Amino acid sequence: MESTDSQNKSALTCVLFPGVVKNEVKALQCLGGIRNISDVYSNSNKKLGLSFQPELPYVKKIFCEARKTAGVLMKVKVKKIKDGNEIKKEVVSTTVMGRVNKIYKFESLCDFQYLPTIKDENGASQCFAEQILPTALEDFDFLKGESPAYIVPPQFTRVEKPHNYAYTDKKYPDKGRDEDNTTQDIKWNRKSRSLPKIRCPFSLTASLPTEPSASSIARKTEKLALYPQLEQDIEVVRQMFEERPIVTQNYAKFNTKFRTAILRLIMPCLAIYMNDGPWQKTWVKFGCDPRKLPETRKYQTLDVRVRHDGGMNAMVTSRYRYNQLKKNARESKTENDDQITMEDVDEETVYFRPGTVPTQRQIYYQFCDIELPEVQEILAAEPPPGYLCHLTRGWLPADAADKSRDCIFKYMKDAMFSGSNSDLNIEQGSSDDESGSNSDDGDDGESVNVTATADETL
Repeated sequence: MESTDSQNKSALTCVLFPGVVKNEVKALQCLGGIRNISDVYSNSNKKLGLSFQPELPYVKKIFCEARKTAGVLMKVKVKKIKDGNEIKKEVVSTTVMGRVNKIYKFESLCDFQYLPTIKDENGASQCFAEQILPTALEDFDFLKGESPAYIVPPQFTRVEKPHNYAYTDKKYPDKGRDEDNTTQDIKWNRKSRSLPKIRCPFSLTASLPTEPSASSIARKTEKLALYPQLEQDIEVVRQMFEERPIVTQNYAKFNTKFRTAILRLIMPCLAIYMNDGPWQKTWVKFGCDPRKLPETRKYQTLDVRVRHDGGMNAMVTSRYRYNQLKKNARESKTENDDQITMEDVDEETVYFRPGTVPTQRQIYYQFCDIELPEVQEILAAEPPPGYLCHLTRGWLPADAADKSRDCIFKYMKDAMFSGSNSDLNIEQGSSDDESGSNSDDGDDGESVNVTATADETL
């Protein structure tokens, strides 16, 4: 074997042609020519294409990407000796031409397709590509002439590499399904991480549950044996539902002052949770069907999001930053002060009044808790006779949600940019302070946050 240091140091790229090459010129044409190969080699993001009929543009190419490999390119000289009817081969010399560190290997499938062919009088197929493709600079009459109909397929195979797929049922069809939701037509991907509760997707025809699930009752009974005070807490929540049959989680926490763990145990025993619809993210008391009661329109929820107009989005802190501020405020208090907890719900999270600034960039308000004259005027309007509950807007008019958001935005803007509002303290925050917040903070290096003064609790 003969080799030199310069030859060993030369790095080569290999193109593995999927066929027996008898004509190198035609093989290069199938790969697009030397210029195309050089262009793909110089740009690592490009793929190398191969077409066995390069003169026909309707053929779908197969592609491959360069990948790393370890190999050598060797030049072998073989001497053939004819001994009677046998031909003996003898290796004369071997030379290492270089090392191969990159290879293009075609592993995808060639797609089946119909090429532009037509049968002649004798029944033989003939290609008519020259009749539909101009071979040179043609005149306008070329477009007016008749041409055989040929429609290119709208798409080819979706995958280029073969893979196994078993057309069988799921291996574990019932694994991870919550026992409370086995009778409900709910799409699920994994088992819910929260405690089991009756989740009801909004529907105009399906009936609502009228009693809690057995698992909720069992958890309550088990907790009562360890915590007898729970019975009094249940009565407080039951009284809340008597006064207001539909509430949000924030409303329950704000009015009862109970911890989230207690409410997660009590609420499924007294109400059902609406996943979506006009009353989304609310707890509805058992026995109350808001689809049949027009007066429950005031309990419908409104998704309010702080807009970007005038930099208002940057003036309201993100939820992550808001929780961090509450945590810092709690740690700054003395150990004997039990009034500050991470689960405290601010009044601005439940009620919206003139001069109020939401504590988060996205928040759900119930219409009855939006104490604005324009919104209360919308709620005062009774539905027309014969009006039925709508799937998305409930008992309210079609433009009620948009008008309410505009009113909230107007009052919010006045509260933020009013110089007479002394309850707001606008402070500059660096981008480091908002590193863990949402992407709604903007692209600027600095953002403005609205926090409460010392009189308010964060």
